[in-house]
Amino acid sequence: MGKILVVDDEPKSVKLIRMRFEESGHTVVAAADFVEASKKLEVELFDVLITDVRLPDRSGIELVKLAKTQQPAVSAVVITAYGTIRDAVKAMTYGAAEYIQKPFELEALGMLVERLLESARIRAEHSYLIDQFLEGASEVLLVGRSAAMQKVRELVDKVAPTHSNILIQGESGTGKELVALAIHSRSVSNTQPLIKVNCPGIPSSLFESELFGHMKGSFTGAYESRKGKFELAGKGDILLDEISEIPLELQSKLLRVLEDRHFTRIGGSTDVPVEARIIAATNKDLKKLVETGRFRDDLYYRLNVFPIHLSPLRIRKEDIAEIAFHLLPRIARSCGLVADGITEAAVSAILHYDWPGNVRELRNVLERGLVLAGGGVVDLDHLPVEIQEGCNSEGMESGKFVEKVDGYKKELLLEALREVNWRKKDAARNLGLTQRAFSHYVQKYDLDNYRNT
Repeated sequence: MGKILVVDDEPKSVKLIRMRFEESGHTVVAAADFVEASKKLEVELFDVLITDVRLPDRSGIELVKLAKTQQPAVSAVVITAYGTIRDAVKAMTYGAAEYIQKPFELEALGMLVERLLESARIRAEHSYLIDQFLEGASEVLLVGRSAAMQKVRELVDKVAPTHSNILIQGESGTGKELVALAIHSRSVSNTQPLIKVNCPGIPSSLFESELFGHMKGSFTGAYESRKGKFELAGKGDILLDEISEIPLELQSKLLRVLEDRHFTRIGGSTDVPVEARIIAATNKDLKKLVETGRFRDDLYYRLNVFPIHLSPLRIRKEDIAEIAFHLLPRIARSCGLVADGITEAAVSAILHYDWPGNVRELRNVLERGLVLAGGGVVDLDHLPVEIQEGCNSEGMESGKFVEKVDGYKKELLLEALREVNWRKKDAARNLGLTQRAFSHYVQKYDLDNYRNT
């Protein structure tokens, strides 16, 4: 739903426009002249401005210019008489999106404004999706067969449809942001944004403005009005990443917003409701920080409504091979290479390593190995020295280990074939394998004998 500023000195016209848009659920604010409209633009943010070219005190063209200067994202519609069409065209050079000629059909104006609101929404969503793609957050699959990962998937499925605040804790690189994205993608508001806030990356002096927005001129450097992260999230989700790094003096401001469910932009006078769900994430133990006085206990309890803990990779070794096989074809595509697999010796080596950087480190190691291999098969000598040295020869030659790896590969290949009704070309493509490599595995594991099973 949009917020619309209507500027016209004819009360009847304003009343009709207000009725049309309020019936559709939009918020309409009216002003009778330039001065009144300019004051409203200083204290409130609007999605659409509808103004007559002829205003009692100044031109609607000047109002469009002012509005686009203060609020660049606003879409302006100019209402004009036949004799002032030239003025309307001039207004478009200052940023007006459209003009509509008097006398006009109210429904025509309604359709125009709805189209402008929809275009603004699509632009915002496109920008958001591009950001998510560039951050590598487009995958929402939580990989791993360990009891710990099964528990995480159960918790994600339970909390996703709710509006409860969520606290995700785990070491760096364990996939906290990926869990947040999985929750968002399974929620009823997955068409709304997931806004990420990197808490330690925000200077203390700008923290309040970054989260809650500000009005033009409210402080030095505030050259235009701006919506904050909470407002941009709408009815979606907002991820407060590394929330443990928020200074104590700013934690009280955040707590007040979470309790009151509304805020006021810096320099503003209007309450803005908080409709987004809060997902907080941290690599620290917040409970210990509370005990040492470094984190507010009331804020901790407000955030910790639904806790999710991510275990480090070193204590769920059974997930490592599956994660590696899952990541390898995706890394290959991003690097413009072809991945034919990873040798048993290399898999044994990564299983013996402790992975202090968790899944993020594993991904980086696999990418490095794939680049060194020039595509194809990643072998032991393509891995970093510290990982090679951590694996003893006995472990690499273990028949039991090789048997387990072969069993996993066989099941992965059979599953891919069954999903595409045994079309080998499609199965190979879905696994990120070449036809040559896929044919090799089909023969090695005698997969054709399982076709009717």
